Order: sequence, then C-alpha cells, then structure tokens
Amino acid sequence: MAGWMAHKQPGTSPEHRRAAAGLAERHATAVEHYLAGRADTALPLLEQIVFGCRAVLGERHRDTLTVEGNLAVVYLRAGHDDDGFAVLEEACAAREHEFGADDVRTLTALECLAAAHRMRGDTGEAIRIGEGVVAARERVLGAAHPDTLVSRLGVGLAFAEAHAVPRAIAVLAAALADADAAHGGAYRHTIEIRAALACCHALNGELAVAAEGYDRAIADASAAFGPGHPDTETLREERRDLFCVPSPRAPSD
Repeated sequence: MAGWMAHKQPGTSPEHRRAAAGLAERHATAVEHYLAGRADTALPLLEQIVFGCRAVLGERHRDTLTVEGNLAVVYLRAGHDDDGFAVLEEACAAREHEFGADDVRTLTALECLAAAHRMRGDTGEAIRIGEGVVAARERVLGAAHPDTLVSRLGVGLAFAEAHAVPRAIAVLAAALADADAAHGGAYRHTIEIRAALACCHALNGELAVAAEGYDRAIADASAAFGPGHPDTETLREERRDLFCVPSPRAPSD
C-alpha cells in the first residue's frame, strides 16, 4: 500500500497545512489498520480521508491520487469488488492524465488492476493489462527490476489460469532466467517465479521437471529466509499437495 508523499503546495495558509497534516496522520492510521488485517476498519477511514483530500488538496493532487489508490485496494480486499474496480479504474485514468502512461505510479495502479481482474477470474483482461505493464516497465525500469518481475509473474499466472499453460511456461521461464542472472537464486522474486514455473510444469505433465524446480525453490528459500520460515514451509506444502510425496524437511535441532 502506497504511503503519503506530503507534496507541498506553494502559498498555502497555516490552516491548510494543518488540515493536510491531519489527513496524513489519519491516512497513516488507516494504513496501520489495513496492514494489521483490519480492512473493515481501514475502509471507512479511507473513505473519509479521500473526501477530505479532494476538498483540502484537490482532486488531482498527488496525495489524493495515492489515497484513492489505497481505497481501491481496501475495497477489493474487503470484498467490495464493484466499488474497488470503479475507484481503481478512475485512479488509473487520473494517474495517466497527471503523471503520464509510463510513470511508475501509473504502472503501479495498472498492476493492481490487472491483479484484481486475475483474482476475479477475468484472465483475458488481466493478460491484456498485464502485458502492457510489463512492456512499459521493461522500457522504464528494465527486465529484471523487481517491479517488472512482479508484473511478469502476474502475466504468467494469468496465462496458467486461462489454461494456456505452455504460454505461462514460456513467460515464467524467461522471467526466471532474468531474475536468476540479475539477483541470484536466493532472492524472493526468483524463488516465487521458480515455484510458479514448477507448478506450471506439473500442470503440463512434466513431473520430474516440476519436482526439480520445487526442490530448488525450497533450497533457495531455506537459504534466503531460513528452513523453518513460513514461506519455506508454504513451498513444501505446495510440493506435497502436487505430488503427494514428502519434500525435503528443515533439519531438526
């Protein structure tokens, strides 16, 4: 979730600055609620803050756009899909108008929109938006930038969920090669992409390749996070569920 950027407006009065500071403080509280898993309490706070930001800062102010994007995320997390999509689509259009199509803030909003479509099962729209984000992030940030890797992973997952598993494998294999070369194996995004690729190989009937991929991801996660870390254990569970056989366990003390 994006944070308050505190962009100052020249020529504002002390009262205006105090009002903006109050909105920033309330926004920080809403973010704390959301990160603590309390989307239900974060939601009404953000709705009030968006109204305040529009009145105090203006509808096109950068902090207003940030809060609107966060509101969309919380709507979606709280199960208010229609409201979430409406706010998110408006946020994408506003950011493109304010910052430009290739600005990282615009691309972040579009990435959220693609992910929301994928979670709703609209894989065609998720792929369409996601591929556009990948192309833009590759131009702006590079193919192995963490944000670009997240987008490439999302597109690969969308292809897999659309039952286009060979396309998913191609996308994820290319992303894995770039992630591995730039960051190494014991890196969060490399591990996530490797595990997703292994799952796709399993779906494609390539069980030996899938098992090898999962075992490598588990080993890298053990090195990066620790053998007993929840993320490492999650990979072991995924491997077990796919193959119904034990995976390498963390050593006992």
